[in-house]
Amino acid sequence: MIRILVFFIFQAVVCRLAASSDVIELIDEGKIDEARRVIAEASTATRRDGTLLYYQALLEPDGKKAMQFHDAAFKAEMEPQFLENSTYLRALYHLAEGNYEKLGSTAEAYLQYWENAKHRPEVMRLAALAFKKQKESARADGYRNGLIKEFAGSPTGKIGELDEAVKLYEKKDYLAAQKICRHLSNTKYDEVVPPALYLLSSYSIEQNRIDDAILYYNVLKETYPSAVGLHDLAVRLGQLYREPADNEAERLTGTIYSVQVGVFSVRENADRLAKRMKQYGEKVEITNKIVSDKKYYVVFVGRFQSSEEAMAFKSRLEMSEKEAFQVIAR
Repeated sequence: MIRILVFFIFQAVVCRLAASSDVIELIDEGKIDEARRVIAEASTATRRDGTLLYYQALLEPDGKKAMQFHDAAFKAEMEPQFLENSTYLRALYHLAEGNYEKLGSTAEAYLQYWENAKHRPEVMRLAALAFKKQKESARADGYRNGLIKEFAGSPTGKIGELDEAVKLYEKKDYLAAQKICRHLSNTKYDEVVPPALYLLSSYSIEQNRIDDAILYYNVLKETYPSAVGLHDLAVRLGQLYREPADNEAERLTGTIYSVQVGVFSVRENADRLAKRMKQYGEKVEITNKIVSDKKYYVVFVGRFQSSEEAMAFKSRLEMSEKEAFQVIAR
């Protein structure tokens, strides 16, 4: 895990480094073997200084060995333009190995030494996480609130707000957390909208608010069909338990049950699905639903007098469509 993470960290970071040497240029061009040769020649021709050790750290595929090179480079003389990035990579390594004490100290050292560095927002999040894991709530809150304030109005600041919502959810302060997530789900930033919708659905499941959980799941699926967590939500929704309905109460209250098959932000998409669903011989309806001040179109199939009938139809529909749906009381 650590080896793979460090390899991808290397791939992401070196392409952004300001190339100030032949070695960095070779790495940037993917000429790894040639870069190794240049480093080997420099190592034999001159003393093994910090910059050469830093180059070797970037080229080393094994995470633990790479960090040994970084530590050695840090203690030796390293060109200043590489010191910041080396410290950032060391922090990520400590995250990967789950060493939150070292992660916290490395993150704080980075933030104190480089006040306006390019990785500052990421390192502030790392610091907040490290102190949260060490149960130092005040220090964790300080870094998270600093991130929100310092980068207000940007995707980075909104990510800080998302972290705040997670903290509130963990404290069971659902109303405050949901308020933040509903706001974030209505922003223009793709970095925060999918996780905000995921959290809204996930914690609705925990609270057994089935209809809300289904709604947010469908909004996420329609807007971000490749979002991480969709499968997890589908599985959990499929395991939800509804109390058996009282048929007499259903008859007296006029409750009907329908299968919700989709939620769309674009009316034409809802119309397209509704047209296809008519092949099953049940009534198909499209209703409007407002979520975070945004209109969505919900497609329902069937109007059943009992939940048992609706569940039986849902099973048949799922077998035919190869997709999970939900029964909704209306």
